[in-house]
Amino acid sequence: MTSPSSDKDLRMAAAIQDNLNASTRGLNSQCKMKTNLAFLKVHKAGSHTTACILQRFGYEHGLNFVLPKKCGSANLGFPEGLTKDRLMKQDVDEYNMLVHHTVYDRVKFHQLMAPDTQYVAILREPLSHLKSAFFYFSIDSKLGLSAKENPLGLFLDNPWQYVTKRPRGLMTMNLQSFVLGWKDRYNVTDDDREEGRKFISQLDSDFSLVLILEYFDASLVLLRRLMCWTFYNILYDRQPRNEQTYYKPASVYTEHQLKNHRNLSWVDYQLYQHFNTSLWSKIQAAGSDFQGELEAFQQLNDDVNSYCAGRPTEKKTFPASKWNEAVEITPEFCRDLKNTRKKWDKKICQRVHEHGKDRMI
Repeated sequence: MTSPSSDKDLRMAAAIQDNLNASTRGLNSQCKMKTNLAFLKVHKAGSHTTACILQRFGYEHGLNFVLPKKCGSANLGFPEGLTKDRLMKQDVDEYNMLVHHTVYDRVKFHQLMAPDTQYVAILREPLSHLKSAFFYFSIDSKLGLSAKENPLGLFLDNPWQYVTKRPRGLMTMNLQSFVLGWKDRYNVTDDDREEGRKFISQLDSDFSLVLILEYFDASLVLLRRLMCWTFYNILYDRQPRNEQTYYKPASVYTEHQLKNHRNLSWVDYQLYQHFNTSLWSKIQAAGSDFQGELEAFQQLNDDVNSYCAGRPTEKKTFPASKWNEAVEITPEFCRDLKNTRKKWDKKICQRVHEHGKDRMI
């Protein structure tokens, strides 16, 4: 899928390309590594894997994380939003990274994060996202539909009879947009649709990059260009996090059910379409060698995953390419690659405690 590039996408892609052109092997003195990043962790959209990449980077570089008051919690303020009473109080000059679940609030985030923070989020195709959330959060059981042949199909026959009776629409209505700051409305008017367009336009201005789960590796390559990182910094464990097993046979949804979902989560559909188009505009503008860079990263990530799967006891150096310097992988890195978000939380919190940054202020 390709689309015309917006002016913003072209400017962003040009800046990313300038960074890369100055040094294709990560040795560029003009391309300064960025370390301030706020990641909007959208439920069931590949955000756990992404958060682990960012936590590893932040831990290795000694960065300050915005952390929940209860270490190990995934929640910085969902669904109520970011509030100071939910945060671990830390004696730090500024925060570099935010990677836990919350709701985006432009004013609060800009007050909390460093001035040059890059804002990044991740989205997933809305129907696929609904299916994942519906069964992960056991919504079929909560609605008494779990014994049915096609619980999600029955829900989509008339979703409004369920969502209007439950807070937050049972995590089934515009959930991705809600995380990014949208306030749900059950009865959509023309004015609401105009507000939706303004909402997406503001996000487009605020966010440097929105990753798309269906094109995860390509999204990561754009992230590494944006942040002036290396391939090493975006390596990830290919074993999915929070993987689900669906016990029901694959369902086919009627056009009526699909239309109901498009109407129910109309902002999510508009949001996904906009930022999917934006992603491909960035890729299109990134240069003819983007595909080669993507394939080089995928090959390195596959090789590192294969090496780590063997539980190595000695380090190994993977050769340099046009796009990266040689990468040295140690057994310790392999263990870190497998870390979950909660394990990274424990390591990060332990460092905070050891340095005395968590004293009450």
